[in-house]
Amino acid sequence: MKLTSIALIGYLGLYLLGCQQTQIDFTDSATATLPQFDKIQAAPVVNAMHFELKHSVEQQNYVDGSKLFIFSDPQSGLDKLTLVAYSKLPFANVDVLLAAFEQKRRRLSAKQSLSCADSIRFRPSLHSIAISISCYQLPTEAATLLSDFWQADSFTEIDIGNVKRQLKLAKHINAFSGAEIDTVWAKTILGEAHIYNQALNDSELADNLTLAKLNAVRNTILSQSSWAVLSNQALFSGETGEKSLPNILLSDAAALSIAVKAATDYSDTPQKKQPDIALGNEPKNLYVIDAPDSVQTQIRVGYPLARKSSTSATNQAQVILDNSAGAQDCQLLASWLGRSFSGRLYYDLREVRGLTYGIYGRCYDNPLSRTIKFYGSTQLQHTGAFIDGVLKHLTLAADSPVSQAELKAIKTYNSSKLLLRQDNPMALEADTIRQLTSGYSPAYPQMFADKIAQLNADELQAIASHVFSRTPYIVIRGDLDKIRQDLQQKLPNWQIIEVSAND
Repeated sequence: MKLTSIALIGYLGLYLLGCQQTQIDFTDSATATLPQFDKIQAAPVVNAMHFELKHSVEQQNYVDGSKLFIFSDPQSGLDKLTLVAYSKLPFANVDVLLAAFEQKRRRLSAKQSLSCADSIRFRPSLHSIAISISCYQLPTEAATLLSDFWQADSFTEIDIGNVKRQLKLAKHINAFSGAEIDTVWAKTILGEAHIYNQALNDSELADNLTLAKLNAVRNTILSQSSWAVLSNQALFSGETGEKSLPNILLSDAAALSIAVKAATDYSDTPQKKQPDIALGNEPKNLYVIDAPDSVQTQIRVGYPLARKSSTSATNQAQVILDNSAGAQDCQLLASWLGRSFSGRLYYDLREVRGLTYGIYGRCYDNPLSRTIKFYGSTQLQHTGAFIDGVLKHLTLAADSPVSQAELKAIKTYNSSKLLLRQDNPMALEADTIRQLTSGYSPAYPQMFADKIAQLNADELQAIASHVFSRTPYIVIRGDLDKIRQDLQQKLPNWQIIEVSAND
């Protein structure tokens, strides 16, 4: 028995030693491969997509600055009410407030006789917080439920200790799951001093949260908030004027802001100029979050894009038009390279070469920043080839016009998205909130549709050249000891810089 045990231990030792000495066979680089759009024989002829804006949102403005938006949604069979607090400046510590809101929502669901209290949902961003409820024949109490989240005594019954634990747990989950890469990406692409990077993840506040501090967070957000209510037409059957639920909700919310501003002597804070960040990563820094023993590498590649800010009321309209055009250019580039299946990156790096389960592109258009990001994950042995492949496609898009068949596919994709969003009540809500925070015109979708229809190959290539001719920012998360040699071999002109989410 002893000899058998000794033999087994020796075998395991040799096995583990062999594993430690196993060499990784890194994937070679390859030239970029473009998707083909061959005509399918006997396929039916399909007319080009045509988008036409439906005026399905009715807007009412009130003297106190609040707004009411009425959506036509006859298919849902439910009455929906959404209260939106929004601001041109970002809300500070909205992550802390939402953790408290979630605790309050659970208490409300447990003690409320109103069955649809379970339908309360939050849609937060740095510039807006939307709270919604959906019911069959929405009762008056529903409006009260939504405004209760903002009342002065809204947090007296929740467990502050549990809120603190949830915030700490979320931080640990992000580190374990790899979501920390997006924190590092935001600091890299915008600069650590950008107002967005100062507005979240306040560890000291989360660790030492008290009821008084939580109320202060809520009051600060209240003091800078403007208000809107989004609803569907079913709420207005037989109801008009001040007695309608949306009007009751708007009055309650506006009164809360007025009271907080009076108590805190709040005055509008002028928008600070954000620190300049180089639009290109000319030093060719490759930022790496070391994750020992990870079996894959997470990769982010992209650019900060210029976004104008208005310095006076006289040029505000032109700035909004310029920003709208810039957002559309950003979306076109993201969809050209980063849409699934027929997008260039997905087709080449997944369908042809099998380096990843998926790689995608997205435009992040916010009131105080705009960025484009291509993102995906790959096995360790593909790391260098994956990044090299993305860089080659960026260069190819900047240097060569798209084929007519591929241009048609890009147009079809973006036109289809516009058509789908117009028929989706949730998307209409999101677009309306975006108009509130960014100032875009309700006609933005039609403007984009017109641009898509008129777009030609040379114009798309010029847009790409303006952005992709610069050196992109790259942030990855993986086992640096195992992938360092591959990175140095495939990207010899890049400087590896180790970073952390806690830096």
